[in-house]
Amino acid sequence: MERALSNKKIIALFLLPGLFVFLIFYFVPIVMTAYYSLQDWDGINPMTFIGLDNYTKMFTVDKSFWQAVWNSLAFLLVGVFIQLPVSFALALLVSRKMKGRKWFRNIYFFPVVMSTTMVSLLWVKIYDPNIGMLNTLMDTLGLGAWTGAWLGDTKTALLSVLIVTTWHYVGYNMLILFAGMQGIPEQYYEAAKLDGATGWKAVRHITFPLLSDVLRICIVLNVIYALKTFESVYVMTNGGPLNSTTVIALKMFQEAFLRQNFGYGSALAVFMVLECLVISWVLNKILTQEKIEY
Repeated sequence: MERALSNKKIIALFLLPGLFVFLIFYFVPIVMTAYYSLQDWDGINPMTFIGLDNYTKMFTVDKSFWQAVWNSLAFLLVGVFIQLPVSFALALLVSRKMKGRKWFRNIYFFPVVMSTTMVSLLWVKIYDPNIGMLNTLMDTLGLGAWTGAWLGDTKTALLSVLIVTTWHYVGYNMLILFAGMQGIPEQYYEAAKLDGATGWKAVRHITFPLLSDVLRICIVLNVIYALKTFESVYVMTNGGPLNSTTVIALKMFQEAFLRQNFGYGSALAVFMVLECLVISWVLNKILTQEKIEY
């Protein structure tokens, strides 16, 4: 087996099936979508070539597009600057040698096992202004003035969805970071303890540097997920009220499958793909070349 895997031709032969699947189910659809984005097409009648008109409409005419871009960036910022730090803190806690840490680890990871649709429907009931658990709890605590239609108010709808997505996926990042922490030799912490570096100092000078690659992966995954967010917004608010929670993926779906504007929907899909690729590439470059000093 070692001799076979040392032969580059044999390695290429093993890679061909995977490459074929990738080309058929990923690359070809992307190319076709880019082609459709240059057409005026309702999905049924013959296509009409209109060049870059869909992109012109996207950037200069469609005001809701920029709202969707901002909402997608809000998911990105929350995922990187709130969800990831919370996940890191939880990973630190469950990595400590204490009684019941496996139980805590399973509890924090449990929401990840649930489907996005299930979680979204659950929180729709929690946020319900009439029978929801949140308003009922606030009334019980004497905070009735703070109750409201959380998903029906433009001031709170986006924040409410962001809280749900953070709660849903915080355990995913926690598990990845926890696995990375388990790979750090205990001798490093023992040596640091002898030098007086305990607590936060040990985390800053040992855990952070040795987890840099894992943190980079988590950041990139969070960015990609944030820019592709769809199910939670679709189930909880469907982009409302007044497009206050609309994201690029949802807008693409609405244009292509509800308004039957496949050309414009394809243009939005191309923008989303390029957005994910560019931001992920920039982050990889920054996080690979820039070394954070702890």
